[in-house]
Amino acid sequence: MRGKASRMDSGTQRERLQLQTQSDHWVDAPGDASADAIDLLDISEAAQFLNVSETSLRRWTNDGLLACLRIGRRRERRFRRADLLAFLEQPTAAPSAGNGEGGSMKTQRAVGESVAAIHGNHLCGIYGSDAGRLDLAVPFLLEGLQKKSVCFLVAPVAAQTDILKAMKKKRPSLDADIKAGRMIVSEHQRSPEEQCRFFEVAMTKAEAEGVDSFRVVGDMWGLRLLVSPEQMIELEVGFERLIVPQFPVVALCAYDARKFTGVELLDALKDHEDTFKFPLGRTIA
Repeated sequence: MRGKASRMDSGTQRERLQLQTQSDHWVDAPGDASADAIDLLDISEAAQFLNVSETSLRRWTNDGLLACLRIGRRRERRFRRADLLAFLEQPTAAPSAGNGEGGSMKTQRAVGESVAAIHGNHLCGIYGSDAGRLDLAVPFLLEGLQKKSVCFLVAPVAAQTDILKAMKKKRPSLDADIKAGRMIVSEHQRSPEEQCRFFEVAMTKAEAEGVDSFRVVGDMWGLRLLVSPEQMIELEVGFERLIVPQFPVVALCAYDARKFTGVELLDALKDHEDTFKFPLGRTIA
């Protein structure tokens, strides 16, 4: 009996140790103030939790996109694990009808829902139809205009026409936005250097006039008609190094899966690491 009791005591100790270890990493039931206190993360721990930079966290909290607490005289940021999880867990999956042999689950983005627009994000969108291109570009640009951002649409003429037509149905004042320079429509420049210079000049001018945010949609097939795959990468890298750090911009580079090769699409994803911070249903249409 003594041996059995000893084994039971040992098992109880292991269970207590497991519970103690678990409480260091997970939030208990809501309303437990002591658990909340234990679960506060500093900015370094929160950045590691989300797998992002501390700079991104500061920007998101400053923009009101991510909740945080301010502690002490230095107003240092502290993050609840529950808030970080809520930031990550954005709904993207919706059930779709099966083929009669059982239901299926398909990742979708609700029609009219913009991709995550956080300053500094440089995102890759992939679409497989003309309707998919509209689903990516139109809500993204309309939301930017509503938030007083200067928006850029850089695309071939045919794509421009389709996107602007769809936008006008929801924003009748679009022509006035274009005339006032709030919506800038252009085809791609003939080289990566010229394209980056185009953005730099236009954004510098707008900032001097009081604009404090920008959005860019680039339909990248227009550039691919002018340059090699290697130069496509050069533009993406140049935009990331020259434009993103210099201006409060969020960019969506849209790739037509019907035209680009699989290797080119893979390279595009590699060049847009911000894309992987969000559910893929937000950037695939």
